[in-house]
Amino acid sequence: MPRLKPWLDRQLADSQMVALLASLAMIFGLLSLFGQMLAPLLAAIALAYVLDGVVELLCRCRVPRLLSISLVALAAILFLLFSLLTVLPLLSGQVGKLITQAPNLVESLRTWLHLVQIQYAGWIDPDYVQKLASMAVEKMQDWGGAIFSFSLASIPGLITLLVYAVLVPVLVFFLLKDKGELITWGQRFLPRERTLVNQVWGEVDVQIGNYIRGKFWEMVIVGVVTWLALFFCGHQYALLLGALTGLSVWIPFVGAAVVTVPVVALSFFQWGMTDATLYALIAYTVVQLLDANVLIPWMFSEVVNLHPIAIIVAILVFGSFWGVLGVFIAIPMAALVRSVLQVMMDRHEMASPVEAKAGED
Repeated sequence: MPRLKPWLDRQLADSQMVALLASLAMIFGLLSLFGQMLAPLLAAIALAYVLDGVVELLCRCRVPRLLSISLVALAAILFLLFSLLTVLPLLSGQVGKLITQAPNLVESLRTWLHLVQIQYAGWIDPDYVQKLASMAVEKMQDWGGAIFSFSLASIPGLITLLVYAVLVPVLVFFLLKDKGELITWGQRFLPRERTLVNQVWGEVDVQIGNYIRGKFWEMVIVGVVTWLALFFCGHQYALLLGALTGLSVWIPFVGAAVVTVPVVALSFFQWGMTDATLYALIAYTVVQLLDANVLIPWMFSEVVNLHPIAIIVAILVFGSFWGVLGVFIAIPMAALVRSVLQVMMDRHEMASPVEAKAGED
């Protein structure tokens, strides 16, 4: 304790470090208390990061900023309408088809398990196989009832979704239009001596912006390529699996591992142990390898340089704090924490020689 008090006094005397830690604590506090309420704003900020790159590109081409924002917003709205009118009905049809065929899929699983049990009778307990098949049937029935109940009870949620569908584009427009004014307004709540805060937030802003834009385009590229690859293989759930694979890129490592299960299962249920299943899985594997070894190094070579263990820990920690929202914002939040810790260590290393010299004197 005698040594802890002087260290705390030195840290608290550093007004810039206190302001930085206070801003970090305020962000975590707001997300903890109002995370669900602020979900539309967070979605709008993410979309604003994606579209701001295009707006800045048009501005560098000497297009007025307001006109650039209008053109980008119009293109985004047309893309959204195209998705709602063409892609979404097809995707809904494949989801409905999957739900309808669920009992057949379970029966196929039961048959396959029975064949495996016969082939490896000395290794697998038949009672365990029957129990596993019964559990699968019960789970599928429970999921079917849950989906039916959700369809009846989701009208308020659909209304909320429609409200968000109006709010988010409006928020994105004003975030792009008044970006400078909003930043200036937010800086009024910071202390005058905020060099350290500006340094950290400047680095984090660039990293998060590049990360969100990169992940958006990675999602589009991986999703479309997976859909096309499985479509040419003749997969009846190509669009659904492409959409799941595209969304999985937002959750590094974990997302790819999770989405591989339905890809393998649905391919096996459609074709069985045939060459068609092998070709579909090879196509999916090639897409994943190209994403990991070509696309990600090209798009994220200098963005959010975090160790894989740190990424997984961030997903677990922030996911436990804020659920699905925490999983999606885990990497930006981890980048923010990393930048703050790096600044703290740098300032500590700079202060150590000074303290040692003062002790010698």
